[in-house]
Amino acid sequence: MNKLCKNKYHILILSNPKNEEFIEDKYIANAFREDGHIVKIAWVDYDENLDDKFDIIIRRNTWVEDNKETNLYKIKNNKLKERLKEKDIKTVNLEGLDGQGKIYLCKLFKEGKKVIPTIDKIEDINKINETEEYVLKDNDSFGSAIGQKFVKKEDLQKEFKKGYLLQPKLKFKSEIQCYFIGNKLMYVYEYTPSKYPNYPEPKLITLNENDKKLAKQFANIANLKVGFQRIDFLKLENDELILLEIEDNSPHMNLEKLDKVLRRNVLNEYKKNIYDFLKQ
Repeated sequence: MNKLCKNKYHILILSNPKNEEFIEDKYIANAFREDGHIVKIAWVDYDENLDDKFDIIIRRNTWVEDNKETNLYKIKNNKLKERLKEKDIKTVNLEGLDGQGKIYLCKLFKEGKKVIPTIDKIEDINKINETEEYVLKDNDSFGSAIGQKFVKKEDLQKEFKKGYLLQPKLKFKSEIQCYFIGNKLMYVYEYTPSKYPNYPEPKLITLNENDKKLAKQFANIANLKVGFQRIDFLKLENDELILLEIEDNSPHMNLEKLDKVLRRNVLNEYKKNIYDFLKQ
């Protein structure tokens, strides 16, 4: 048994083996197995009779690969969340701030935080930057870019629907992703020019103290004590960081891109975070 944990636990990891990023959750499962724990991986539609057989249920990357499966996923995912909330089972990353939709961006914008200007009512358009194009996003989307639309101002009335968020289309240099375990910053990747739609190879970077402080402020807003979370920013043309989204539901952590030493350190810190939670 690894010195990180003397107890033996039954752990359920919620993931999607059909997802191309499934290798990350295999790393996580194997790290727990190395410590002698019994680990099962299942999607959100697993048999609920298995619930009580586990000491902890950890949500990881459960997203579907095909957007056509999104509605079915929402139904099964919501049933799972409601069921587990009613049971005395420890869960990690089950819902989080982002799991409740991206309306939190509107709230942060109203509070004057450094976030992309975001509204959910078209009559509030005078409160955000005027641009030639705007971005429409589904509040329930599973990522910052999935299903988004770029719309000219004259077409907004026709295209905007209830449940959409509206943002100005901004010019920026890159996307910055800050990776946390609980509220502890572990590493930072930069995508130049951005992650979507071309997914360039990210570069591991070090934030300056002001940007690090900003990332930690948003991590504290999410208030996630246990599990993985990612705080994503756009780096504007003047090098200012502005929040893109808080991923505290089932964020992809890019573990497969880390070198072996850093990945091992991250997994050890993650396991310690989970073990401390199990002891509570």
